[in-house]
Amino acid sequence: MLQKNKGCLCENIAVCWLQENGYFVFKGCQTHSAIDLVAIHPVTLECEYFDVKIRNRRKDGTEINRVTRIRDSRIQILSVDLDTKKCRIVPRRNIKWS
Repeated sequence: MLQKNKGCLCENIAVCWLQENGYFVFKGCQTHSAIDLVAIHPVTLECEYFDVKIRNRRKDGTEINRVTRIRDSRIQILSVDLDTKKCRIVPRRNIKWS
C-alpha cells in the first residue's frame, strides 16, 4: 500500500473511532495542514484538534514517538495502529516549548 493511502486510511479509521465515541468530526481539506481532524463534543461543544499519525515500530519492537508539526499545546496526536485498527490519543508529555 502506498504511504499516501495509509495516511488516508488512518484518518478515516480515526474519524470512525471519534464518531463512535460521540464526537462530531470535521476533516481538513488541505493536504499539508498541522491539524487533520477537528472533533466537537456534542454536550460541552468543546473543540479538540488532532494530528493523525500511523503507529510505527522499530525492528526491535519499540514504538516510534511522534510529534505534531507545529508547537501548539491544543493539538493532540491521535495514533492509529493499522494492524489492529485501534486508535488512541497519545498523552501529552510535560514539555515546555522554547
